[in-house]
Amino acid sequence: MSTIIITQGREDGTIYLTGSSWPPTTPSFNTDGVNLDYGPLFQPSTYYIYRCYLRFDCSQLSQWATVISAKLWLKLSTKYNWDNFNVQLLLYKVNGDWYPLDTGDWGCGNTLIATKNFADLPDSLQWFSIDIPPSQINKEGITAFEIRSNHESGAAPTYADHVALYSADKSGSAPYLEINYNPPPGSGQDVPIIAGG
Repeated sequence: MSTIIITQGREDGTIYLTGSSWPPTTPSFNTDGVNLDYGPLFQPSTYYIYRCYLRFDCSQLSQWATVISAKLWLKLSTKYNWDNFNVQLLLYKVNGDWYPLDTGDWGCGNTLIATKNFADLPDSLQWFSIDIPPSQINKEGITAFEIRSNHESGAAPTYADHVALYSADKSGSAPYLEINYNPPPGSGQDVPIIAGG
């Protein structure tokens, strides 16, 4: 078995909705900054809903390789639970590639493949992982994700009930995929491979 590490490039980003009433409906996007946010937020007179977007170039995996397991690694910046919403991370696989990110990519994740409960998140500045079904890794190209929270409707937030992850703009904290796989027969790939995203 071999392992490949694929690091998120700096094209990762966030799409968010804003509005003076709940739920907000006006979209904006951001591909700069050290944080990727998901979940609801209220600041004086304005509501927000955040989703974040990741993509990894998995083309270095031969189409004949067999993916054994995969993990998405994320580093927590901060987490907020003001209204006890306990926002759950919902990881959606994108059917294709959202790049370049714009407001039209809101909702592009169409297959829910993993969840992570708020209570299971670590402390700030710590890494955590999410198991990815091996079948969801695109061995011939881009594997892309949309991260949402499970509180985008219902009771309006009174302050912050969201989570901030570090983006690839934070040195040493970029999200990455860790993939274990069996290489094609006769390939000679019997040592770990490190690949940049």
